[in-house]
Amino acid sequence: MTSLFDFLDDSNDERAEGERLRDEAFARLEHHRPYLITRLQCAFVKHLLTHGPSTSDPIRQLVPIPVGTDPRVVGCAVQLLARQHRLTKSIDSDKTYRKIAHARRLQVWAITDEARARNWYSKHSATEPTQSIDPDDP
Repeated sequence: MTSLFDFLDDSNDERAEGERLRDEAFARLEHHRPYLITRLQCAFVKHLLTHGPSTSDPIRQLVPIPVGTDPRVVGCAVQLLARQHRLTKSIDSDKTYRKIAHARRLQVWAITDEARARNWYSKHSATEPTQSIDPDDP
């Protein structure tokens, strides 16, 4: 029996490619916007320590994204807190309250180790510069 979707490949190669592309984009943002990434991460860690588990929505209000910078930098910063620093973990999902995001689901993040998170925050928030190494490169 045939179906409308017989042309689709059953392999997950596309997911692996998507993850590779995401990781490349993260690396570019880390290289070109390291200070913005740090500002976003500090704001999110402080928010989580103060208010408990949350989506990344509050960061959008706490840290302005410079004109010409892809706003997905917020997701990059949040993901890197979990993947590189192991300070947060995804515990659930919830709908965004930003109308521009059309009620899509976002991960809800929580601090994994409060003492480590406070230590990381104290080290990174004190030396947080405000400029990127290349303000013309998003």
